[in-house]
Amino acid sequence: MADVIYKRCYFDWGGRCAYCGFILQRQKTLGKTKGSIDHFIPLSKGGRNARCNRVLACYPCNLAKNDTDPRETNQWPHVEQRLAEIAASPIISHRQLKRLLPELTRQLGG
Repeated sequence: MADVIYKRCYFDWGGRCAYCGFILQRQKTLGKTKGSIDHFIPLSKGGRNARCNRVLACYPCNLAKNDTDPRETNQWPHVEQRLAEIAASPIISHRQLKRLLPELTRQLGG
């Protein structure tokens, strides 16, 4: 299940870190992915574990953000806007996702 969530998050964010825009590899290297899923509003501060609160993040950005609550800091308004767009978009099937991810990876040069 976690793999499907990562694939969806990767697709929703266009294969880029939500915070810095760094292109992330979709494939695992030595069993680890190059990116991570971050909860934009931390779970510890009332955030939900839902698509509308998940972002794709490179490890340095995820570590730097830590448990910062963007509602308190007014940081990353572009991420908040993109999350609203994602929440309003339909969820594509896993079959469609499997078909679309290779093309996204190709577009990113991976």
